[in-house]
Formats: sequence, structure tokens, C-alpha cells
Amino acid sequence: MKNVDANPFNREKLAADVLKEWQNLLDETAEILGVPAGLITRVDGKEIEILLSSETEGNPYPAAYTSPYPDSGWYCEHTLKSRGLNLIPNALQDSLWKTNPAAVDLHIISYLDLPIERPDGGQFGTVCFLDNKQNAHNDMHIRLVKQIKRMIELSLRIVLDKEEIDRRDRLLDDLSKIYPICSYCKKVREETGKWISVEKYVRDISGAMPSHGVCPQCYKREMDQFT
Repeated sequence: MKNVDANPFNREKLAADVLKEWQNLLDETAEILGVPAGLITRVDGKEIEILLSSETEGNPYPAAYTSPYPDSGWYCEHTLKSRGLNLIPNALQDSLWKTNPAAVDLHIISYLDLPIERPDGGQFGTVCFLDNKQNAHNDMHIRLVKQIKRMIELSLRIVLDKEEIDRRDRLLDDLSKIYPICSYCKKVREETGKWISVEKYVRDISGAMPSHGVCPQCYKREMDQFT
């Protein structure tokens, strides 16, 4: 498996109200499904963490717990690799999972999980619900978890869109300022007092890369020098 890229959605970027809503989703869904644990995991480069963990009785998974990635041994790593639904009714009866530490040591034997994608198509992590008894779940349970996945992905899109709106507001604010420009070399003076090229000034505040051309007036003037 290729190395996973850095996840731009960290705890600082995900506002407290977003995390609170996700926590409520986990708590209420775990209660509806009758399972001890609901998790939202987040993968970031070579690490995977439990971003949020349901506050339900019998949940053995603490929030903020991390593990190397890949090769974490977690159920959800299989979900991230397959990029689809992962349903394990009873890990002890599954040759792939019967020796997994979650099943053997924590007695968590049932697993329902879906991957969460970032707006850019990269992997954010997973949303999963785990049980300490055999549980094949039903179509309604699966539809419910799919809806939670969509809600989380929509939240990520809103966070990203708000960030872009804030960036554009800052850009407009910067462009609306009066800034000193040299009458001779046309360099712009920054707030630090340093003089920089107009191209660098525009690039720094807008992120746009300027290209150079010749306007008709300058082209005519330069050509007239050769006639």
C-alpha cells in the first residue's frame, strides 16, 4: 500500500462545534444499534488515530489513541484499503480476524465500518461501530451508518468551503489597502518595510502565479526603436 498523504483536517481545523456534533452522532447511533463502541478514526501520513470515541458503557477504545499506519492491525485499516463497507458479524468465526487482538484481548468481535473521504478525494478515516457479541446487523443499520458517513463528509466540505471564503475575504481586505509602490522600479513595500516585486506581492496575498507578456502600447514603443 502506498504511503498515505498528510490529512489537512486536524483537530485545530475541525471546529469544536463540528466535533461536538460528530460526538453526538456516535453516542446516539451506538445507543440505537445497541453496541458498546462507536468510533471516528483519522488517518494522517504514517499514523492512524481514534479521533472520537462514543461515550457508551463498555467502550474499551479511548479517544486520541494512535497506532502506526499501515500495519496497525485495526479492523478499520482493512476498510481503508478496500474503500468500501466492512462488516464482520463474528471475528472469532472469521479466519482473517480470529486471532486479531481486538477479538482476542478486548473481546470486540463484531464490526461495521465505512470509509470517510475528504473533499479532495483523499482518505480521512472511518466511522465504525463495534460489538462484544455476534452481530450481523441489518439493512437499516447499514443505511444509518451510510447516512452518518455522508453527514461527516458534508461537514468536511463545509469546513473546506468556509476556509476558502475566509481566504478570499482576507485577499479582498489586502487588495483594498493603499500600499506604497516605487515610482522607478515599481517594487511594493510590505508592512515589514521590505521592498518586493509586484509579482511577489500579488502572489503572496492571492496565491496566483503571474505570467509576463507585452501590452500593445509597450510592444509598439519597443518596435519603434528599431525603425
